[in-house]
Amino acid sequence: MGVSAAMIIRDSERSIERCLNSIIAAVDEIVIVDTGSTDRTIEIVSSYCEAHEQVKLYHFEWINDFSAARNFSLSKVSHDWVFVVDSDDYLPADDRGKIKSYTSQMDQEGRKCVFDIVYDNSVDGKIVESIAYGYVRLFPSSLRYEDMIHEQIVYAPLERIRSDIHLEHDGYDMNQVDIKAKKKRNIELLILNLQQDQNNARLWMHLGREMSGLDNEKALRYLNLAESKTTNAELLGWIEMSKQDLIER
Repeated sequence: MGVSAAMIIRDSERSIERCLNSIIAAVDEIVIVDTGSTDRTIEIVSSYCEAHEQVKLYHFEWINDFSAARNFSLSKVSHDWVFVVDSDDYLPADDRGKIKSYTSQMDQEGRKCVFDIVYDNSVDGKIVESIAYGYVRLFPSSLRYEDMIHEQIVYAPLERIRSDIHLEHDGYDMNQVDIKAKKKRNIELLILNLQQDQNNARLWMHLGREMSGLDNEKALRYLNLAESKTTNAELLGWIEMSKQDLIER
């Protein structure tokens, strides 16, 4: 039993200490997979490994596939539950006791499930958006991801539960991150993935969302294409919300 945190990182010197400090007491182990950092990230993480035996660092050659990297990290965890975080995430103090509490309850009941967390996007240290559903981050460590970009965990037939665990995230703060470079990378990987999986409505939706603000005509076309390829109510809701955001721009 127990909970491991799993994260993939690259050039994360800006935020990795903040992330690690926020989760180190909340889990039993932290598995960190670096995919090719060239800044001080390795030096910082190595200092945590020396100070805390539960922090473990691995290396994975980047192959333009987030699922491959994430699944490698999952293969290295030691516990039955895993909490997936990114280096630009931060676990608030009030939420640090919830992870073990919820998984221990499931263990006592002999149940397996996946938990959504509340994802709080922040700009300049202030939360500008809270997404209560759609981010499965706490789940049995035997599960695996699919899709090269905007990867998702494959959890059927397990129950999916909404939790009140919050994660703050500043990865879309233009004051901290090169958003244009991030969008370019995401669009390139989405197109590459869609060449292999042209009926993936979720990827078409994400391509539409990434194109928003760059080419709104293409964005709408991709969102309509996504809509035509799914009957999933949750996904249709995300597509409709994305269209509304596009209209309001």
